[in-house]
Amino acid sequence: MMAITRPEEIVLGETCLATPVFFPSISTVKTALQPAEYLATLYSLREMNKQFLVSAFDMGRSGNGDGLAKWLAAAHEAGATILMDSGNYESYWKEEQARWRQENFHDALQRFSCSFAFGFDEQFPPTDLDTHAELVIERWRQDQAAAGDRIIVPIVHENIERLPSLCARIAQETGVPMIAVAERRLGSGVFERTRSVMVLREVLDSIGRYVGLHLLGTGNPISLALYSWAGADSFDGLEWCQTVVDHETGLLFHFSQSDFFRKQTAWGDDDLSFQARTLAHNLAFYADWMDRLREAVNDGDVLNFFRCNYSPLRLSTSLPPWIYNRFFMSVEA
Repeated sequence: MMAITRPEEIVLGETCLATPVFFPSISTVKTALQPAEYLATLYSLREMNKQFLVSAFDMGRSGNGDGLAKWLAAAHEAGATILMDSGNYESYWKEEQARWRQENFHDALQRFSCSFAFGFDEQFPPTDLDTHAELVIERWRQDQAAAGDRIIVPIVHENIERLPSLCARIAQETGVPMIAVAERRLGSGVFERTRSVMVLREVLDSIGRYVGLHLLGTGNPISLALYSWAGADSFDGLEWCQTVVDHETGLLFHFSQSDFFRKQTAWGDDDLSFQARTLAHNLAFYADWMDRLREAVNDGDVLNFFRCNYSPLRLSTSLPPWIYNRFFMSVEA
C-alpha cells in the first residue's frame, strides 16, 4: 500500500485549513462572559485569529437583542472561518437534550453563517458496531442535506478499542475529508491519548487517502503539540477563555492570575478591561504557538520544536521512553 503523505492543508468544501489548526471555542457552558462578548473580542482581534467554533445550541437559543447574530455575521463578512458545533455539549450540561433535537440543529444551520459544521452526534450510541455506524452515516446524510454546500464533519463517540476501525469505516463510506472524536474518549492520560491518536492516524491512512482528524475539547498547548506530532490536524477548546497561559512555558494558570503575566505582551499596558486584556494575551500566544507548531509539523521538524519549548530536565522523568527518546535523543523507540 502506498504511504499517505500528510498535507499542509485540508480542504472542506470552500474552506481551506492550514494544519494543524486550533479553533477557540465559544460556549455558554463553563465560561464567564456571554457568547456575543467573546465573538466581539474575536472580531476585534481578527487579524491575529481568523477561526473559531460556535455552538448551534447557543445560536438557536440566542435572542434578537443579545448581539450574537450580529457579531457572527460581521465575522463571516470579514472572512473568518466559522466552525459550528452540533450544540449537544451545551444541551447536555443544560439538561435540554430532550428539547434540542436534530431538527433544531438544522434550523440553526440554515439561519446562521458558518464555514463548515460538525454533525449532530449521538453521545450514547448503540452497542452494536454495525448499528452505530449506520446511525452516524444516516445522520451525516441528513445533516449534509440541511447544510447544502457546507461540509459536515461527523463526530464519532466510541470506546478507544473500537473507535479507530469505526472512524475508518465511516470515513470510507461517506467520503468526508475529516472525522472528529472527543479527546476524553482516547484514554485516561495524555500519553495514552497520544498513543490513541497514533493508532487513529494509522487506521485512517489505511483507507488510501488522507482524512483529517479533529479532537474535540483540546486546548492545552502541550497536548496540542503532542497530538499534532501523533497525527491530529485540528482542535477546539475553551482554555483560551477559561485560563491564562504563560508565554514562556506554555503552561496554563487560573484566569484570575493573569496579572502575573501581563508584561509578556503589549496588551498588558493597554487601557483594557481585565477580561479583554487576558483574552488578547491568550490569543496572541495561541496564534504564535500554532504558527510555529504548523511550521515544525510541515517541515518534519517537531523534534526541534520540542527541544526549543520543553526542558529535557523537567520532562525526562515524566515522559515515557517511546516519546522521550524520539523528542530528545533522536532515537526511534
